[in-house]
Amino acid sequence: MTLPSPQTASAAAQLPVALIVAATHTSLGIGRAGTLPWRLPTDMALFRLVTSGGPAGGGSRPSSAVLQPAVVMGRKSWESIPKKFRPLKDRVNVVLSRTGTDFGPGTYTFSSLSQALSALSHTPLPPPPPQQQQQQQQQQQQQQHPTCPIPPVSSIYIIGGAEIYAEALKHPATSRVFLTTVYPADEQALDCDTFLPDFRGTGEWEQKPTSDLRRLLTEMECHDAVALIPPDGDRVKENGLEYEFTLWERR
Repeated sequence: MTLPSPQTASAAAQLPVALIVAATHTSLGIGRAGTLPWRLPTDMALFRLVTSGGPAGGGSRPSSAVLQPAVVMGRKSWESIPKKFRPLKDRVNVVLSRTGTDFGPGTYTFSSLSQALSALSHTPLPPPPPQQQQQQQQQQQQQQHPTCPIPPVSSIYIIGGAEIYAEALKHPATSRVFLTTVYPADEQALDCDTFLPDFRGTGEWEQKPTSDLRRLLTEMECHDAVALIPPDGDRVKENGLEYEFTLWERR
């Protein structure tokens, strides 16, 4: 489904947004040649449980138990998901594409992150400049499929790639980062070519204790995810790598 229009009726407050990402400890490397530079089954399990679970930033909607979370990603991130897993199950899949490509059943396409977040929260965007408005109208006229309003969602997760992460970190609605910190013995050997902006030292974000992460996941009713968090100070060890699950919140 392509380019759903933001719903302006009974506008609600912007839903809180969370990033969820795995990155190396030193350089925050997140990818190599369009794919993940590692295979971390426990991290993937936590990703699935969190992004198909409760509110991303602590907010909720009435009857949220019957609503699905949304996962927002760029085109390359969408294409990196094996076809047999697309769209991601039990989640509203949102793909950002400047060309307005239709990515098939079960997906919604937007041309920008701000447009997607506005539509997901059912809040209107301010009108664009006349030239940009004309371009958007021409783009919609070129679509082969009718537009369709996006369904209400319980929460919003940004899942990649680097450009989308960078923009989302600056967005005022982004309140949390679920960061899996990977500690390779030789970080250069992973040969990452894609990186997350280092938000940790900006002063805008605070790392929370592991107990807060467990408490949050419990409040989200992600009980299976809580069971994946090692005791304080311990790391998960898989496929020759060590990593830990961390939670960061905007100050």
